[in-house]
Amino acid sequence: MYHNSIAIQSPTTLTSPDRPLRIGFFTDTYTPQVNGIAVSLQLLARGLREAGHEVTIFTPRVPGHRDAEAGVYRIPAVRYMNMPPVYLAIPGTPRATLAMRRCQFDVLHVHSPLSLGLLAYLTASARGLPLIYTYHTSLTDYAHYVKAIGQTRPVVGLARWFSTATCNLGDRIVAPSVKFARLLGEQNVRRPIHVIPNGIDLNRFYESSRRGVYRRRLGLSAEAPLLLYVGRLAPEKQLDFLIEAFCRLAGERPEAHLVFAGDGSSRPALEKQAAASAYADRIHFLGMVNRTDLPQLLHEADLFLSASTSETQCLAMVEAIASGLPVVAVWDPAFEGILADGVNGRVAPREVRAFSAAIGDLLADRPALQSFRRASVELSRKFSIEAQVESLVGLYREAIAKRSLPASSTN
Repeated sequence: MYHNSIAIQSPTTLTSPDRPLRIGFFTDTYTPQVNGIAVSLQLLARGLREAGHEVTIFTPRVPGHRDAEAGVYRIPAVRYMNMPPVYLAIPGTPRATLAMRRCQFDVLHVHSPLSLGLLAYLTASARGLPLIYTYHTSLTDYAHYVKAIGQTRPVVGLARWFSTATCNLGDRIVAPSVKFARLLGEQNVRRPIHVIPNGIDLNRFYESSRRGVYRRRLGLSAEAPLLLYVGRLAPEKQLDFLIEAFCRLAGERPEAHLVFAGDGSSRPALEKQAAASAYADRIHFLGMVNRTDLPQLLHEADLFLSASTSETQCLAMVEAIASGLPVVAVWDPAFEGILADGVNGRVAPREVRAFSAAIGDLLADRPALQSFRRASVELSRKFSIEAQVESLVGLYREAIAKRSLPASSTN
């Protein structure tokens, strides 16, 4: 059973609503990594601190990186992946142990299930603290990253078991979308599940003061249709399909361009695919885009594209609709509340002809484009970081109060 915190923004508060909380975040993904989880956690930590709470973040050490923000403990780590770089923390080191002893917490919040998730569980068990677990990623969709054995049935089965087991270690589970709340229910997660979408700083995306910078850089006119994907360039994002669909569209739309903003393991293969096409000069790879420049890029685009069906929530799409972009996407249940077919975009099947036709039809319908732009902005309003902070603080207080009750009262 899950609780939809999109509709109920704050669970019942059972402790003093005025007392600041001491919150411990445990995550294997944080700056300087650039991905949806890292960005979301930075915003959330800042939002909680601005609301008066104390947030301490435990995350792997990254060689050469120094944190500008206070309250970040870097745990010694080993490098597991090269593209993108991923580090696995070693929780039993003296530094990790000392950090745990120094800090006082009211609640612990786990954002990834690996070594730092284990550290959070052991700390919560030893101190009798409530443990909140956010399910950011479907592990079964990422089994292909396991070296050597990849996306085999045993690995997928183990990922499913591990996902269920780690969730059941928490007191409360947070799912960023209804899709993942349902998935966890199907995986026999027994803990209460609350749907609390990841929030963004909406004001950063509503306006853009500098227009045309990226178009000039790419040599595009103001009228040229710019089709945009933002995110990791990874196999599960199915970006080769976007190139295929664009190449079918490109013959009918000689002025259209496809732009990829981001980086990842699939970039060399995608660049090779683009170079081998007849439209190589109209497919662009920007690499990583500075977060401060992202609203500007989004405001210069005409459509946001997605072919992924492995999303937890798709923060990049939330940022796109906040910037007023219509969306054309292969449907994923994670898009509930973000993309409404015929309202702020088009849902198309994962079939090249149909997907390219959906893009072409929408580009040809200027009144629909304008209507969809307005609808995207309206749909984005419920994804504010303030709403996420309010919901999580209520959930924290509820979990703290439940832990404080006598054992006989919790049966």
